[in-house]
Formats: sequence, structure tokens, C-alpha cells
Amino acid sequence: MKGGGIGNMTYEQRDELRELFDTVDQQCRGYIPISRLPEIVRALGLEEASPETWVRWKASVDPEGTGRLGYEKLEDFISLRYDEMDQKQEIMNAFRLFKPEARDIENAKITLADLKRVSAHLGENIPDDELQEMVNIADIDNSGSVGFTDFMRVMRKSGLF
Repeated sequence: MKGGGIGNMTYEQRDELRELFDTVDQQCRGYIPISRLPEIVRALGLEEASPETWVRWKASVDPEGTGRLGYEKLEDFISLRYDEMDQKQEIMNAFRLFKPEARDIENAKITLADLKRVSAHLGENIPDDELQEMVNIADIDNSGSVGFTDFMRVMRKSGLF
């Protein structure tokens, strides 16, 4: 639990969300237009999403297509976005173990040399061909290295995050 709260959100996050919801729901109808969801996400400082992701998110919170979003569904949705943000930060921290000097994690690449350095630091004697195979498995774009997106995919798929 982060900073005291119920579920995945802190009390402060819940209060901020409630305040935003009430601001948008000025007529106290108990729901807001689904079209206002991007505005709320931005106001909370959460990551922007691609148009395709917005379509998927809107369908997940409004499967009946009413165009309305109640507070409880909004809270569930925002809680998931906070979890994703926290998870991404944890994965970034793990990536930094391989690329501690990288200033721009999103564009940094883990190379065979990075894997060799970290495995040696951990006292592991892993042959180069096995380390190269790890790079090859994770390297989706065939760049010869592992970018952050590749790394994040592998970490999520492995169940480590």
C-alpha cells in the first residue's frame, strides 16, 4: 500500500480523483461523459495513451456504450493506470541496473557487453553465446540490442512485474 490508502490508490489520490469527478459532474448526476476521461487522466498526471489505447480503455469502462462513467468505474480505471505507472517505474529501475549511465531510458539499449558486466558483477559465469541468445530472444526489432520496450515486454511476460 502506497502512502496509506485503500486498495491501490493513496487517500490523496482518491481525494484528487473525487474532486475532479465532482468538478466535471457539476449537476451531481453521479456520472460524467466518457469523453472527459482523457482530460481527467491528464489532470492526474498519468501517461497519455495512443488513440487505439483510448478506444480500448473507453470500451473497458463503458462496455454498454452509454457514453457515461460513474465514479466507481472511474476509480477502478484510474487505479489500474496508477498500477501501470508504478510497474513501469519498477521496470525502469531494473533496466537501469544494466544501463546505469543512460539518461534517456526510453531510447537506451542493453548490449551483450552490458549483460556480461552485470553477470560478472553477480558472480555468474555465463558463456557469451548464452548471453547473446538472451539478447536475441528479447530483441524484437532485430537491432542487436534490447531497448526499453523489449525489456518491458520480457519482464511482463516473465511474470517478474
